[in-house]
Amino acid sequence: MKNLSEPAAYSGVAPDRSRAETVTGPDGATLFRFQEILLHTQDLDWVDKTLEGLSHKPLWRNDDTGASISLVRFQQGSGIPSRHSHASNQFMFCLAGRYIYTATGLTLVKGSFYWNPKGSLHGPTYAVEESILLEVYDGPHYPTQPDWYTSTEDAR
Repeated sequence: MKNLSEPAAYSGVAPDRSRAETVTGPDGATLFRFQEILLHTQDLDWVDKTLEGLSHKPLWRNDDTGASISLVRFQQGSGIPSRHSHASNQFMFCLAGRYIYTATGLTLVKGSFYWNPKGSLHGPTYAVEESILLEVYDGPHYPTQPDWYTSTEDAR
């Protein structure tokens, strides 16, 4: 018995490993059907972003809406250099570390849950120690590419 998803445009480690069938969508786009998968994130490599000290493990992304789930890691002393906003809601759960929003003093530590509402200005940030966060967006990350990224892929 096959247990496959409806056709969709997903990317990230989980979809890349669970892609089961290729389907042509109604507009001619290539879509896929996926099977369930379990990832052991400790077995995945960190992928560096173009902002020094930031890397991630892209777990899942809806390529149609921009929604995504990633593990992000800020090395000690790194962070986001300026105030910015997002084009969707941003959710983060701190798995390890100490990560500060310097303008407000808001500090994420292990077990902290953070919600940044769509359009809310926040940052800059600073990792007092290496910080690992589960980061979820319910849509696209940014309204325009931030100047701290030199790659458009990093701003997705």
